[in-house]
Amino acid sequence: MRDLSESKVLIVDDTATNVDVLVEAIGDIYDIYVALDGGTALEMVRKEPPDLILLDVMMPGMDGFEVCRELKADSRTKNIPVIFLTALSEVSNKTEGFALGAVDYIQKPFEIVEVKARIKTHVMLRNASRALERQNETLEEMVEERTKEIALTQEATIESLANLAEYRDP
Repeated sequence: MRDLSESKVLIVDDTATNVDVLVEAIGDIYDIYVALDGGTALEMVRKEPPDLILLDVMMPGMDGFEVCRELKADSRTKNIPVIFLTALSEVSNKTEGFALGAVDYIQKPFEIVEVKARIKTHVMLRNASRALERQNETLEEMVEERTKEIALTQEATIESLANLAEYRDP
């Protein structure tokens, strides 16, 4: 499994102060990328997918919900965990965020310790999920290889039995 320091986190927020606080808090733990708007974030994700996205909801132009909707609609980016960081506190906003595919929802103003813990949890889950996917691929290859071996053995056995029957037939 990958080390946390190798994990890439994309911070998407139009408020420089929020970005600065987050970069200061987690920049020494993760490889950080920053986008100040939704369109730029989508371009960055498509060029170099991060391991996790911290996404503000209220941004000019394309809001965070729309960014998340586009990410989850794309097969290349749909599995990237998204954590919403927002001042919106209504249950309907949280429900919408989760319905769009977010893995977490943190209200502003946020506690850095809480944000760090949630990021760590979701990055570790993402890394574990990737490791499991790789293991499943390896196991599928092994099963396919073994199935071919069994089929060849079965063919050889049938051919041997046919030859034996032919030899013993008067």
